[in-house]
Amino acid sequence: MVSLTVLRAIKVTPTLIARFALLPFRKVRNPCLYCPGICLASCPTFLESGSLALSPLGYSRSPALWEEKCAKCWRCTFECPLGYALPEAFGKPLRIEVEVVRGGAPLLVSVEELDLEYAEKLSERLGAGLAVVKGLDARYTRGGPLDRSSIDSAKKRLAAHARVFALSPEAAHALGLEFLPLHPSELGIKVDYEGVVHAPCLLRGVEERVIESLRAAGARITGVDRDSCLKVKPRGQTLYLCPRARRLGLLSIYDLIAP
Repeated sequence: MVSLTVLRAIKVTPTLIARFALLPFRKVRNPCLYCPGICLASCPTFLESGSLALSPLGYSRSPALWEEKCAKCWRCTFECPLGYALPEAFGKPLRIEVEVVRGGAPLLVSVEELDLEYAEKLSERLGAGLAVVKGLDARYTRGGPLDRSSIDSAKKRLAAHARVFALSPEAAHALGLEFLPLHPSELGIKVDYEGVVHAPCLLRGVEERVIESLRAAGARITGVDRDSCLKVKPRGQTLYLCPRARRLGLLSIYDLIAP
């Protein structure tokens, strides 16, 4: 295992900042090629393997390796001073489509390939509306950019509804929606759970809000896992806030609130 202390010792010097600041003006398409690895300590495949080939530095140089091994978790993007989206650096643009299956407020947004079963149960339980996004899961599994016109169309369609909540971190991240576990009490949802909760990679920055919201809904949280990745090395005794956990036989919050 690689020491995080060593990795975090990379110095962000004025020279390094200046070099990065000038990259957009040099029309550099792949800034990873000029970086010493500022984001390495955030990459789950690198931390698990210790191999630079299985890190953003390796993926940026090998599209084939990126396609096969990169977790498409977006952690490197959050750490990058330029916000470079390596998870969508290769591959063809992906089109998405939104279908409003049932009107109502709030409107729950499901990703068809990921959480539709949960969404249907929860929509019925809450008497809520339901919208289904098709084609989005591929961005976070195979990788690639979203087709600009299709995502603009999806956002416009959802903007016509009041109180729109995404069930998955993926839908919240891609469409700029509020994540449903931020609002359980508002929806009359109780969360009967005691133990560790995993903070989704895609929602870094709102972890504290999520934890407080879950506690307000009755959860007795004893710890927060911010370091492991569901796609790389999941932990069994953890509550995941991502519906993807079900595919791995792990406990998702939706197993508790939409059984």
